[in-house]
Amino acid sequence: MVKKLIKKLKGAFSRLFGRKRVIRLGIYGEPNTGKTTLANKISMDWMGKEVGIVSEMPHETRTIQKVEHIEVKAGKKTLVMNLLDMPGLSASVDFKEFTKFKQSVRNVDTDFKDLKISDLKRIAEEEDLSKTGKKAVIIQRLKAKISKKKLQTYVKDLKIKITAKKGKKISKTSARKIAEEATKGIVEAIKWLDNVDSVIVMMDSTKDPMTQVNIMLLGNLEAKSIPIVIAANKIDAKNSKPNNIMSAFPQHPVVPISAKEGRNLENLYKTIAENV
Repeated sequence: MVKKLIKKLKGAFSRLFGRKRVIRLGIYGEPNTGKTTLANKISMDWMGKEVGIVSEMPHETRTIQKVEHIEVKAGKKTLVMNLLDMPGLSASVDFKEFTKFKQSVRNVDTDFKDLKISDLKRIAEEEDLSKTGKKAVIIQRLKAKISKKKLQTYVKDLKIKITAKKGKKISKTSARKIAEEATKGIVEAIKWLDNVDSVIVMMDSTKDPMTQVNIMLLGNLEAKSIPIVIAANKIDAKNSKPNNIMSAFPQHPVVPISAKEGRNLENLYKTIAENV
């Protein structure tokens, strides 16, 4: 009750003095529900930069990733927010789960030969080099001009996609380290519940929403009186059933979206603005 009153007073002062309130918006949910995909989409649309790496491996995001002062149009309103992409929440973390996967892009030391010829041509253009010839010829030109370190910078800045298949299989030692980082990330994300103003709870609309993590997360948010918007993600999938999420949690606003395709995000922004 007191927390709600403080938020109302802050909002009243902001309106009175014409200042836009900056909200801390956390994106929470289980692993692989599309949290980072959504964060990247929002940040790319309004800031022109990505937040983090997306992969099929659970717990790819193991630290809190933040983009500050994003201004988003939400109908007639403008949302100004610090976007917080949280590590995936799970009841347990088993290191053996990670040994099934190969290293992600961020763990791969990209080589010239790993890139497609179209991407090599983009880098050659940036360096004012000729783009003609076969792949080996373009690589030879680039190697004579730029270092491996500069290549990594181009891969990042030009958002060049490198398939995770180029990486080595994750060893048991690395898997244990990932599991440890993932566990710390979960603890940190839960602690941050005391520092967010509003939360998007990401749920996979192709799966049963009545999981231990979803129920406990919503219960925690309700106890802290934190405004909640549930994003029923992956409506682009054929087996998507967002209505199951709506039926499971009728007490909260549910917005069906596709973070991958950017579908229905305007409605998500409006719903967040209405519930802050």
